[in-house]
Amino acid sequence: MSLMSDDPHSEEQPVRTTLLRLRREQERLVDELLHSEHRFRRLARSVWRVQEDERRRLARDLHDGLGQNLAALRHRLDALGTAALAAPASALLDEALALCDRTIEETRSLSRLLRPQILDDLGLEAALRWLVRTCSEHASYEADLSLDIPPDSVDADTSILVYRIAQEALNNIGRHAQARQVVLRVGVRDGQIRLTLVDDGVGCDMEAVNERVRQGTSTGLASMRERVRLFGGSVSWISAPGEGMQVRVTLPLEEDTP
Repeated sequence: MSLMSDDPHSEEQPVRTTLLRLRREQERLVDELLHSEHRFRRLARSVWRVQEDERRRLARDLHDGLGQNLAALRHRLDALGTAALAAPASALLDEALALCDRTIEETRSLSRLLRPQILDDLGLEAALRWLVRTCSEHASYEADLSLDIPPDSVDADTSILVYRIAQEALNNIGRHAQARQVVLRVGVRDGQIRLTLVDDGVGCDMEAVNERVRQGTSTGLASMRERVRLFGGSVSWISAPGEGMQVRVTLPLEEDTP
């Protein structure tokens, strides 16, 4: 007498139950993973905001505190120039005035680097125009800038991020690319803000660059990638030796976070 059941459904039922249980467990784990990712992203963005607030405070302190004191010192030194001074003293005064002027300019540059006031006062478009003009003057390349950013279309956090990405990319061009022409395009379309930066510089081996990014030795590009991912966006670099580089960034204007 056979002890095995002739009904195939009796054997399939435990398998179906197990598969159903495994599927539900998988869905639960995926939900927990997504929830943890959103929670981490919110926390990381909060930390990023604190960093930017600290940059803003330091920039204001440099401009309104140290900068004003240096300007007052410069004014008093200049007043000494009206007095009749011996030649050695006059030469020392000229050196002091020149040193004071350099220190004032360096303080202002550091303040703008930390947090350009124009970004808070006039918005992203004006800040990008100032950034491109300043970087091109220092690096001696010609810049073609095209902006299509409707007023109030980009929130404060995303505006800061776009500015920081452009700043990092332009600084990289100035340090490494030896470019003569740079093109920057920033526009808003289909609920996204898109940034494209192209230069005609020396280019690079992207396999080696990506490996440095993975290893964390290329801190600038790695930081750019992580900040873009933090806001739910994507970034890509396209380059080859002797063919310049393209940087393409896409960011959602409103992130769907539960």
